[in-house]
Amino acid sequence: MFHVKQYRALLINPYVYDFAAYSFWSTPLGLLYMGSILRKNGFEIYLIDCLQVIEGKRKEDGRGPFIKEKVEPPPQLAGIRKRFKRYGISKEELISKLASMPEPELILITSIMTYWYTGTKEVLETVRNLYPGSKIIVGGIYPTLCYDHAVLNLKKADLIVRNNEINLLYNFIENSFPIKLSYKYQVNDLNWPPYPCFDLYDKLHFVPLLTSFGCIYKCAYCATPFMYPQIVKRSPKDVMEEVYYWLERSVSKFVLYDDNFLYMKEKYAKPILKALGNINKKIDIYNPNALNGALIDDEVAELLRFAGFKEVRLGLETTNPIVQKDLGNKIDKKIFERAIDCLKKAGFKGKGIGVYILAGLPFQKWTDVKDAIDYLSDLGVRAHIAEYTPIPHTRLFDEYSSFARYPIKEDPIYQNNALFPFSWEGFCEADLMFLKHYLREKQKNLGFSD
Repeated sequence: MFHVKQYRALLINPYVYDFAAYSFWSTPLGLLYMGSILRKNGFEIYLIDCLQVIEGKRKEDGRGPFIKEKVEPPPQLAGIRKRFKRYGISKEELISKLASMPEPELILITSIMTYWYTGTKEVLETVRNLYPGSKIIVGGIYPTLCYDHAVLNLKKADLIVRNNEINLLYNFIENSFPIKLSYKYQVNDLNWPPYPCFDLYDKLHFVPLLTSFGCIYKCAYCATPFMYPQIVKRSPKDVMEEVYYWLERSVSKFVLYDDNFLYMKEKYAKPILKALGNINKKIDIYNPNALNGALIDDEVAELLRFAGFKEVRLGLETTNPIVQKDLGNKIDKKIFERAIDCLKKAGFKGKGIGVYILAGLPFQKWTDVKDAIDYLSDLGVRAHIAEYTPIPHTRLFDEYSSFARYPIKEDPIYQNNALFPFSWEGFCEADLMFLKHYLREKQKNLGFSD
C-alpha cells in the first residue's frame, strides 16, 4: 500500500506591540477558518495564539485583558510619552511553544491592525530562523490595507496574500506540495465553509458568528467596502446549524461579527433572531459591531431581547448633523430616539444600550463629543467613546492624511488611534482626557458601573 504523507500546518496569531490593547471578544477568525479548510484537505493543524488573556481577570461575558509586559518603543515612537507594551506571550515563550511541537511544513501568520505590523514581522522572522525550509504565508487586514508596505517589511514570507486572493493561496500550496486541494472554499459563499477550528483551544469562552461580508453603507471612516466590495449574506439555516454545533460543545455565548446584520432583516436577521430565541438552552448574544438604529423597530427590538442579546450596541458617531451627513448619513436624532424607545419598550435597560460616538476625527471639535455625551446621558443610555483610527482606503484617510501630525501614509505604525493623529487646537489629547473623565462622571450619575 502507498503511504500518503500528511503535511503539518501551523497557525500563528502574533503578539502585538501597542500602548493599549484588550480582548474585546477578539479571535483570529479568518486564520481559524483557513485552518479548518486545510484540515479538510488533509493537513494536520496546530495553533499558537500569542494573544493570551489573563484568565483570572476574564469577565463572565468572555472579554478580558491580555497578558502584557512593558517594552522599549521602536525608534518611530521613541518620543511618545506613553507606556509601550507587548501584549501576549513573549518571543521566548513563542520559541518554547514551537520547540514542543513537530516541525510544520506550512505556516500561516495573520496580521490584524495595520499598526501592529512590528509584532507580525518579529514573529515571521522568528519562525523563519527556526524553520528555514517551511513555507510561510502572511495574510490578514494589514497586508490587505497596506500591501506595498507589507511586501517591503515582510520579506521573510514566501507569500503575502490579501483577503480577496484566496485562490492565490490555494495555487501556492498546490505548487509547493505534491498535493491537489479537493476543497477550495470561496469567500463569496458563506454557506459552506467548515466551522473555524476553535477545537484547537483548551477552552472556549465564546464563539463568534460570521453572518455576512460587506456592508450596504459607505461610511467615510470604514474600510469594509474596500475589503469586501460584495455583500454576501449567510443563510439563517446555515447560521443556526453552526449555533447548534457549538451548543453541543458546551458553548453558550455567541458574538456577532457582522457590519450589516439588520440589512434585509425580513430575510436574514429576523429568522435568525427568532430561531435563536426558540433554543431551549440559555444563550447570550453580543454585538461589538454596532447595529444601525435606523433599522430597529418594535419587532426587531423584541426579537433582539427574545434571542438573548445581553446588551445592544448602536452606532451614532456624532450628534452634529453636518458631520453626520459627511460620515455616511445613516441616522438622525429623530430616528435614533425612535430606536432607543423601541429597545426600552422591549425591556432593555439604559445600561444595556451602548452607543458609539467618534472622537478624534479630522478637525473635529471636542465640544461636539461633549454634546453627544450629554445627549446620550439625557436619553439614559450608555455612551462609548470610540477613538478614530485613520484607515487606508477610506475617504477620510484619502482626504485628510496630509493633515495628520504623523506620516500616517508612509508608516502604518502612526495609524494607531492611541497617538491621536489628528490632534489640533480645537481638539487635543488633554481635551480627550477631559471627555473620558466627563463621561465616567455622567455614567456614574446614571448608575452605570464599568
